Amino acid sequence: MAKMDKIENDEIAIVWSVDDVLQECDWLNRDQALKVLHDLKHNHDATIGINWDVIRYTADCMYPEKEA
Repeated sequence: MAKMDKIENDEIAIVWSVDDVLQECDWLNRDQALKVLHDLKHNHDATIGINWDVIRYTADCMYPEKEA
């Protein structure tokens, strides 16, 4: 099990996973999805947060979908 910091009663934590990224961005592999998560963690705009659109945009910037 991954080490988790204790969440206090006056805090919340929203968790996004590699599987979430892969659900939205099916052209990525697991390693790429993990890199997208790390980028989101370190570079997200706190006024917007992390949501499905932000995940897709970040993934597409990092690993553009190949045209069919």
